Amino acid sequence: MTGITSMNLIDVKAIVSNIMTVESMRGTRLQEQKSAQDSQLVAYQALNMSMAAVSNAAESITGSVSWVPTSTSASFSDVADSGKVSAYPTAGAVPGASPYAFSVTSIVGGGSPTATISYIKDGVTVTQTSSSNTFSGLGDFPGLTITVSGVTAGTVTLTPAATVATSSTVMTAAATKLVTALNDALNLMKVQTSANGALDTDYTPRELSQTLLSTAYDNNTRSSLSQAGIDMTKVGSFTIDEAKLSAALAGGSAAEILGQVASFAARVEKVASAATSITGSISREVTTRLTRMSDLTEQIINMNEALAVRKDSLTVFYSELNAKIQALQNQKDYLQTTLDVFVKALTSN
Repeated sequence: MTGITSMNLIDVKAIVSNIMTVESMRGTRLQEQKSAQDSQLVAYQALNMSMAAVSNAAESITGSVSWVPTSTSASFSDVADSGKVSAYPTAGAVPGASPYAFSVTSIVGGGSPTATISYIKDGVTVTQTSSSNTFSGLGDFPGLTITVSGVTAGTVTLTPAATVATSSTVMTAAATKLVTALNDALNLMKVQTSANGALDTDYTPRELSQTLLSTAYDNNTRSSLSQAGIDMTKVGSFTIDEAKLSAALAGGSAAEILGQVASFAARVEKVASAATSITGSISREVTTRLTRMSDLTEQIINMNEALAVRKDSLTVFYSELNAKIQALQNQKDYLQTTLDVFVKALTSN
């Protein structure tokens, strides 16, 4: 830093510049923080788009009558029970008769606080309960949501309708599109959370990646996803064997394969839709970054204004100091001249 030496003029510009360099360091840090937030925002926006593509690919399966039955009929062993049970299918429902005929043993509001149904499975009576008159997510009735309105004297058999026939080529393409979208999203998260990634310290993409990978598993279906040619690799991605899926769709277990793939797509869609919704994890992260960037921008603006005032103040101060030094210099020169004259007068006498 340029200093002030005795009775010498000072470099005002250099002094002010050096002081401002030190005082602007906090502003530099704020700019760096804003740049980091901007990089994270871009990363989350890219992830949001990738997850939206996953959701769309999954929805093309779960919303297709080629994969999901459009309706479910109920048949009763006792004619008097007719109308006491209704059901509708979702992704995972297998066309054809459901595996178990059941009886409604109680309903909510019918003298019981819970609704119950019972059926025989492997020679054992199984009872399922619900706090309402609607049952869903039952492993023995995958893809079916059951509503009961009265106790039955006999049994009820549910039969999801057949799916609309579509070529295996079209259906395989839809499944491949879903797997591709999944792998693109998983790879993006892997890059984003790497050591050099914009989200290297963020928990959200890591959690989302694990949640997506866990969608491969489902204990409620009678076939495995691998029977549909879809498997998970050891490095955290999915593979699809199109030939195996096409063969399965043409085989005797086609109904189960349809239900398994549609159920898988439904699980994936649920994760993707939740993450990209207005209140989803990705949306929250985007909102957080936007808020932080807005705050940092305001701080930077305020700091720049303060630094401008500070620079003007320092310039005035050191300019005035420079003027005082100049005046002292002039006074010194005058006194030196006067002293020289006085000394010369003394010596000449």
